[in-house]
Amino acid sequence: MKRYYAGIDIGTNTLLLLILSKDHSGVFQVEQDIHRIARLGEGVHEHGIISRNAIQRAVSILREYHAILSQYDAIEVKAVATSAMRDANNRFEVLNELDSILQYPIECISGTDEALFTFLGSKEQYSSPVILDIGGGSTECIIGNGDDCIAQSIDIGAVRLHDMCMNSLPILPDKLDLAKKYIHEHISALQITNQNPIIATAGTPTTLAAMDLVISDLSDPMIHGHILTIETIQRLTELIIQSTLEDILNIPGVHPQRADILPAGALILQEILQYVNAKECIVSKKGLRYGIAYSLML
Repeated sequence: MKRYYAGIDIGTNTLLLLILSKDHSGVFQVEQDIHRIARLGEGVHEHGIISRNAIQRAVSILREYHAILSQYDAIEVKAVATSAMRDANNRFEVLNELDSILQYPIECISGTDEALFTFLGSKEQYSSPVILDIGGGSTECIIGNGDDCIAQSIDIGAVRLHDMCMNSLPILPDKLDLAKKYIHEHISALQITNQNPIIATAGTPTTLAAMDLVISDLSDPMIHGHILTIETIQRLTELIIQSTLEDILNIPGVHPQRADILPAGALILQEILQYVNAKECIVSKKGLRYGIAYSLML
């Protein structure tokens, strides 16, 4: 008999559901891996609350997820909320409302816990990797050392940076300078070494990989494990920073609901890799939701 494990990642931009199964011999497989965009963190940096429109988008998605979860017997579910929920002054009211829709408890986890789950989900065969998770509201950096890791969470993310100074395309030079200054104020605390393999996860690196490979389907298996060189990242970042929103929407592999924040996410990835003199990063399609599901199997 199979057992089922679900990890739900309620992020600043995306709302993700992963369902894994494990049979009696311990072999597991992906049953469902669903990506939706709720943009829960829209305006949180400016107004300090999650808006009613954002809540309604999340409610609609969680109704869909509840219906999917109800199809599985013997399923364990863990749902977590991250940066937008941590920052929102109305997080307790929002969590209560979303709990009632999903009908499973949702935990608002710390940035450090988010980083640890992301490490568990992304490290794969690498013994001492550096994991970069560029989210909507925060970026998690996890430095692995065998089975141990050091986790850091910094308050830069694609939605946050977009809302602050990159919300008009093409990006004007003064806004670009302001964005870079903000990024460097935060990444100076990172303890990354470029001697370790750097694994980049979340929507920004997967989208950049799709652009590099000229792939429209983000579920294409070629994306996971794709190597993005710093030269490629610089080229693609410069392209989208100088583009209109319409131009970005026409690029193969760019999700329509991610297009406006992609320049901000790409700039964060570029500036971090340049800061540590890294020559490349390995793209991962796994990350937090995998770590959550794996944690239920332990």
